[in-house]
Amino acid sequence: MKQTIGMTTAKSKLAELVGQVKYGKQIFILQRRGRPMAVLIGVDEYERLQAAATRPRADSPTPLPPHLLRRQRILVDRAQHLQERLGPPEERLAELFADLPPQDDDFWVEVQEAI
Repeated sequence: MKQTIGMTTAKSKLAELVGQVKYGKQIFILQRRGRPMAVLIGVDEYERLQAAATRPRADSPTPLPPHLLRRQRILVDRAQHLQERLGPPEERLAELFADLPPQDDDFWVEVQEAI
């Protein structure tokens, strides 16, 4: 069960709160000036949360097989090398767009018709 408690009260009753957390499975939300600041939970609950956080979820993508991880690393390395050589992509986009014909140009109509 969760209970909200002020920091001043928590400070003066820390030993009692720790006992309630450990043996009574209580959870305390510590607040200061009406705003939540921290949560006091038992070690068992903390370990359960840690295990759940590291366990792959059913809706998350499965880990990649080793050969795909290697390919991914190679592609990321190439992308970083290109960015170092050419600069951030957004700077290059402005250059590329500047060379495109204006939107009211017939070029775009011809492209659409060709598709």
